[in-house]
Amino acid sequence: MIKFFRKIRQNLLMENKTGKYLKYAIGEIVLVVIGILIALQINQWNENRKENNGLKTLTENLNNEFQKNLKELDIDLSRVKNAITASNTLLSYTGTKNVEVDNIIIDSLIYYAVSNPTWNPSSYVLNDIKNSGKLSILKNENLKLLLYDWDRLYEDILEWHAGSTINTNRVVHFVGEKGSLVNIDHYNNKNEKGTKFDIENIDLLQEIRFENELENSLYSLIELDKRYNKASVLLNKIIELSNSNDITK
Repeated sequence: MIKFFRKIRQNLLMENKTGKYLKYAIGEIVLVVIGILIALQINQWNENRKENNGLKTLTENLNNEFQKNLKELDIDLSRVKNAITASNTLLSYTGTKNVEVDNIIIDSLIYYAVSNPTWNPSSYVLNDIKNSGKLSILKNENLKLLLYDWDRLYEDILEWHAGSTINTNRVVHFVGEKGSLVNIDHYNNKNEKGTKFDIENIDLLQEIRFENELENSLYSLIELDKRYNKASVLLNKIIELSNSNDITK
């Protein structure tokens, strides 16, 4: 093709057709420019395609991670709500003489009241996105804002999670001092035998320290429950946006 154009230029010069040569030269320049623009457009299209494919993979991985976190949150949210209910029930009995409740029920209530929350959401994909600078390629500004909100809420949850664990362990420690952890384990695992000592956990209801420790634990659980519910709403929003069919907006 280049030889063809060169031959045409040579013929025009040999025939001393300067005007036609200039027109031809201009036309050739225009064709070259058009060719360059087409090549740039094709290159840009390929780059956009690669970016969109990468964005699709990124949002799919993010969606899967948050769906897994939500499922695990729902499980732990039920555990926290059970602990709150059990704690409130126990507190309704404390300080009351001659409580007509079976010891096995008291054991079961203590068992649920001291069940520590265990939710540990995965953040591998999100951390990889942030550390690699890929967060900037997300075009959905609402999704970006939700991810920032998630970071702040997650830090808050971790603090209350730690506080709840400490307060729950204080209840367990007091039961170990004044009551029977064996009887609580016996409720959880019927294959284990109860304590051989003449002690019953119903007597803990007359201990002011048991009431105080339980109250502290309950407060932490209620605050954690609030944040778990906020997390549930936020995770659902993130899942919805990261599952959008139009990931380029």
